[in-house]
Amino acid sequence: MRKQRIDSATAAVEVMVKAAREIEPPAHAPLHDDAESFWDDIIAARARSEWNDHDLAIASDLANAMAQLVENRQTLRSEGEVITTFDGEACKPFANPRVAVVHGLTAQIKAARQSLSIHGRAAGEARDVGRRRAAAKEIEAGNPLAEDDLLARPQAFN
Repeated sequence: MRKQRIDSATAAVEVMVKAAREIEPPAHAPLHDDAESFWDDIIAARARSEWNDHDLAIASDLANAMAQLVENRQTLRSEGEVITTFDGEACKPFANPRVAVVHGLTAQIKAARQSLSIHGRAAGEARDVGRRRAAAKEIEAGNPLAEDDLLARPQAFN
């Protein structure tokens, strides 16, 4: 099914209505304190009107994974990629298990970015996605519904 043209009046109204809502992580996918800055960046990567509840849960998981990755990379730097243990006779070097954790988090982040269509060609041709996203963000920037909070006051339409 083709997407509706973004330059139609119907599409513009739909974008304004969707963009006027508050975007927060869902209750079933809480955001950790150290992930808040990642959350803001992830949400800004798409037009506000593009976010649905399922995507917000993935975005929360993505932000949390990104915060974990930063923490684990810092710890890995201080521990080193190779650590040693003493077994009573000699020191034996072995790979730090945290390396696997960092690789796993990196793969999880990549998959979540692809799922959210904020990674490369995940959403189709970059030029088409970019034009559509730029048009939606332009509509959202001049959204009278967001400023006047008209959606929260249904009596305003009477």
